[in-house]
Amino acid sequence: MITIEIINDYSSKLYIELELIKSLILKVLKFESICEANVAFILSNRNYLSKLKKSFFNKDHYTDVIAFNFNDKNETIEGEIYISIDDVLLNSKELNQSFDDEFKRIIIHGLLHIIGYNDNTIKNKKHMTQLENKYMGIITNQMIKI
Repeated sequence: MITIEIINDYSSKLYIELELIKSLILKVLKFESICEANVAFILSNRNYLSKLKKSFFNKDHYTDVIAFNFNDKNETIEGEIYISIDDVLLNSKELNQSFDDEFKRIIIHGLLHIIGYNDNTIKNKKHMTQLENKYMGIITNQMIKI
């Protein structure tokens, strides 16, 4: 069984298509041959993610996503993915991407971390980017807007 929770702690002005987001997540999990998962996505702001980054990783800088993997290897996928909507918006402008596309990429990126992928080396980062690119086309409808 797969359970997906999406929590909007960012703003009531944030328009999100919950069913499209869940569909993207379910399809990525299916492609990755995962049948059991319990994942929560928390949409928040950059200050909150910065506090999490400092508290749990002892790093004092902004980030667009933080993934907490709660399962051990070979157990049901379980975790929380925190997304800074502020940083997704900034990244979209800097990278000349739509806010929606950047949000999709961050959803996929965080999910890949929960599944067990890492981007701690150049080789691993390249592999994760290839997977992100592969999964970006799964859902073409708009999922989010401010």
